[in-house]
Amino acid sequence: MREKLLEKIELLRQQMVTLGLECGLNHPDVLRYSKEIDKLHNELLQIDHSLSKGAVKYKPYRFYIMESKVNFA
Repeated sequence: MREKLLEKIELLRQQMVTLGLECGLNHPDVLRYSKEIDKLHNELLQIDHSLSKGAVKYKPYRFYIMESKVNFA
């Protein structure tokens, strides 16, 4: 569950960045992506919190920027 959630967050983040570069950061769809990512991140925090109570070890999550897809001005 946790890994799938991380994958979905990363996919949405990449889509949001791409759209933000194309349409601007104030575009309604970029904001929609941001809100969805926030919601999923809160779910992830709840999962991590519940796992920490049970002392279950898990890998820390990391997000990577795919530089080949990002254009810098």
